[in-house]
Amino acid sequence: METVKKNWPEYLAGLAFLMLLYKVFQQSVLEHHFIIPSTQWLPPAIIVGNVIYYSRKGHKWAKIMLFWSCFVAEFLGFLSLFYSPTLAKTYIGPLWAGIIVAVLVSIFGYLLYSYQKSNELFKD
Repeated sequence: METVKKNWPEYLAGLAFLMLLYKVFQQSVLEHHFIIPSTQWLPPAIIVGNVIYYSRKGHKWAKIMLFWSCFVAEFLGFLSLFYSPTLAKTYIGPLWAGIIVAVLVSIFGYLLYSYQKSNELFKD
């Protein structure tokens, strides 16, 4: 469990990296477009791949970039509890959608806190 707490943003970034690479493959090889994937999907894939690589090597700047990216996603998930039109409609009807989002926000908040504690990101 400690390795999950210490490296979970790298796993999520790895999934994003694989999705970006698939998007480049899909548009360039399968759909025969060459300008769009090289300008729209390849640069983010290269950036995310480098952040993962340097984070695995132990560079603190890469871990901090992953932390803040996940923090922004966590904050947006928290705000979606209150301002999402889809969740606002489901609060009147079935309550399970809001509960699922609240549980996921809590779990990822705990994992984010554990990540910054285990990697000592803000220890001077």
